[in-house]
Amino acid sequence: MSMWPPTSNPEADGLNWYQVAENQRLAVLRRGGVMNLAATWGFAIAWLAGCYFLYQRVGQEWLLLPATVSLLFSLGLFRRYRLIVDTPTSRLSSSAQGYVELRGTALLPAGESFRGLPHLPVTVWLPGYVEDEPFVLEDEHGCCLLYPEHAEIVTRTGDNHLFLLHAIYPGQTLYALGELYTQRADNLQLDRRERLAALLAEWKSDQQQLLENFDANGNGQIDPDEWQTVRQAAEQWVAEDLREQQRAPGTHVMAGAQAGQLFLITNIPPEELARRYRWAAWLHLGFWLAVLMSTHIR
Repeated sequence: MSMWPPTSNPEADGLNWYQVAENQRLAVLRRGGVMNLAATWGFAIAWLAGCYFLYQRVGQEWLLLPATVSLLFSLGLFRRYRLIVDTPTSRLSSSAQGYVELRGTALLPAGESFRGLPHLPVTVWLPGYVEDEPFVLEDEHGCCLLYPEHAEIVTRTGDNHLFLLHAIYPGQTLYALGELYTQRADNLQLDRRERLAALLAEWKSDQQQLLENFDANGNGQIDPDEWQTVRQAAEQWVAEDLREQQRAPGTHVMAGAQAGQLFLITNIPPEELARRYRWAAWLHLGFWLAVLMSTHIR
């Protein structure tokens, strides 16, 4: 099975496959972060090989340096494990606010039918191309708009025919951990005066329509008393529009987390990801203990 289409031209069909591959290569580290890289088997093998090289070239005592880094990895990975295990799952119907986890299906935002690169399947998130655009997580009770710009995004590859492609596709099961809030019209920054000024400016730009609606005496101009009628009509329109917005249901949004907390989006089942973090935490802790004991035994 091949990741790329069988072509000798890297820019065939207007798509630079080398650039796509480069973005994929960096995606794990750049969007997942060092902690998620440290939880992979490939990193563990490279880490041990590097430590063996250090041991052979400069001596055992220098292993304390990578051992200390492993201890930091262990603490960070164990914290991620506990956050996934301990954070309550929220249903969007309950509109629970605050730091929660959500489970649902990835979707494109309403009105959007395609996102990604030509000749590739439709994606909601693709590193290097569509990284910061919001997309939807839908559960059986509602929808939440996810803004991934500041999220750690951990993806599992091989879910379709494009082997090794890191991406999130519409219809995939999604897990998100972060700060949820519901955006309503009454907590938007509504400025009645600005809306009124904008509406009056719009009406004044169409003089013919303005005269047809408000030139009561037919003299071809808006007199001061007629202008008062125009203002009253505009104020009534703005007031009604604001009431309509306040009656509309709120929009659930997850765009980050408070300082010190983790904002995570992944298409990996949370149980599987938690196990990965737990085992990686124990491996790094074991390495730190082994190095510490060996240096004291000498």
